[in-house]
Amino acid sequence: MDRPTEEALCDLQAQVSVLRMALRALIRMHPDPDACLAAWRMTIADAASGPAVLPLYMRGSDYVNERCGVFAEDWTAELVEQAIACKAK
Repeated sequence: MDRPTEEALCDLQAQVSVLRMALRALIRMHPDPDACLAAWRMTIADAASGPAVLPLYMRGSDYVNERCGVFAEDWTAELVEQAIACKAK
């Protein structure tokens, strides 16, 4: 892999990692994790049935849509885990 491509890939991976950390911090601060999880699920349903969330130039990519779905599933699992942890306290 050439240096510019590797740097770009590392930048994207770092951005995703920081966004995941920010989302974890937000859910930990939310007073009602179950409501947050419900809102997340509604957002996923809206994205699937409503106007596309992705920018126009990315909407034709099946691969990007698939990856978005995978990341959304990962985040749903994070929310479920946090909701369970809050109930256990």
